Amino acid sequence: MVEPVIMVVATRNSGKTKEIRSLLEGFPVELKDLNDFGPIPEPIEDGLTFEENAYKKASFTAKILGLPAIADDSGLEVEALGGAPGVYSARYAGINATDEENNRKLLKEMEGIENRRARFCCVISIAVPTGFALTYEGFCEGEILKAPRGAGGFGYDPLFFYPPLGKTFAEMTLEEKNAISHRGRALQELRREFDKVLLWIHNRLEEERRMLGYICENE
Repeated sequence: MVEPVIMVVATRNSGKTKEIRSLLEGFPVELKDLNDFGPIPEPIEDGLTFEENAYKKASFTAKILGLPAIADDSGLEVEALGGAPGVYSARYAGINATDEENNRKLLKEMEGIENRRARFCCVISIAVPTGFALTYEGFCEGEILKAPRGAGGFGYDPLFFYPPLGKTFAEMTLEEKNAISHRGRALQELRREFDKVLLWIHNRLEEERRMLGYICENE
């Protein structure tokens, strides 16, 4: 039987922690997040891809706290805009832009464009203090509307239309959105393989302990 693992969710968003904790219920893992620790430096998210930024957050947190960490990075890619806003999704209209401002800029950039195809992307990274990491991805294909619809969700949800359900993300219930969203799909893939993930974490931590013991013996 695998011993319980303490893992840190690299966020101060309690809602995100609650979502991950619910998904991994029943596994021998104790999830904490950054709210359980004192002030720590913020990672620099200057990667050019979602995978790079997710890894930067997870590996930075793991090294700082000395515990396995999990982080995600996600955003919107619009085909006609060459994949923009991409990793800049949260700050498309400026560093402190609101969701409404980002949506307005997207609609302006899409004026006169017939190709409305887009996808939401999510990359989850699980890292150990030595820097090794596992990656999980999730995508959701859809279209960008010409005007917002729906009052739920956040970010670009009012503009992202999902044809199979005939709704925007902002018109869906939380259950509907979690079942088909980019983050939901990435987390479901993680859940399916989490037994293997736990074994991987135990092996990496054991290697780290052996290495530290070897260094101490030879000092």
